[in-house]
Amino acid sequence: MGGYFVSEPNLPRGTVKTVLLGDKYIKKLEKSLEKLGIAAIGVPGNPFVPEPVAYHADMSVCHLGYNTLAVASGIYEEFRSRVPARFKLIRAESPQKAEYPHDIGLNACIIGDRLLHNLKYTDRSISAFAQENRLRSYHVNQGYTKCSVCVLTRNRIITADVGIHRVCEELGIYSLLIEGGSIRLEGYDTGFIGGCCGKISGDKIAFTGNLKKLRDEKRILNFIWDSGIEAVFLTEEPVFDVGSIIPVEEC
Repeated sequence: MGGYFVSEPNLPRGTVKTVLLGDKYIKKLEKSLEKLGIAAIGVPGNPFVPEPVAYHADMSVCHLGYNTLAVASGIYEEFRSRVPARFKLIRAESPQKAEYPHDIGLNACIIGDRLLHNLKYTDRSISAFAQENRLRSYHVNQGYTKCSVCVLTRNRIITADVGIHRVCEELGIYSLLIEGGSIRLEGYDTGFIGGCCGKISGDKIAFTGNLKKLRDEKRILNFIWDSGIEAVFLTEEPVFDVGSIIPVEEC
């Protein structure tokens, strides 16, 4: 396990060696990840967010770049005991609650030097880091921002959220707007495109399952291919939302 830290969140350049993944999903995905040479650090369940997403890594941890992770106070101590000392953890400042929008503080999406989130509720640990490191922050109404965005490159994303799509287009980020739905997430009508994937190298992105039930399957796969990226499917099941596969170390 380990290597060089992924310098830009969501965007490894080399081959990913370590990802963050919710405990609940490790058993299901670890064999496929191991075949790819990837180890998973489990993110424990968070008792302060809604139960269906308690084990979603992107609800409890935000990778800020290199070795730095903002971590929900509700899981901080347990997560600290699991993570090698080479990682720098910043404890989130705002307590989370199960009611929206008090659960979204860490669900920001960083794309290059741009941070997208509902800035009214971004945890101070993230907003302070963004200011200190000259990340440009942009407001979107969708609080589950990271869940809603499949980051392919600094300038190409996929989302089903119209508001995020419009902001990204204004920023010069080429956004593929897809129809929502058909992504499995227990307890909800549907999950999100960003929550079911994560990049595993500079030119590969892994999905939890296949995209055959998505109406925009062909458009998505063509857009990924046109981005110079290969789609990898970790299971043969229809795609399901795990709260993102977060790459943190590469080689």
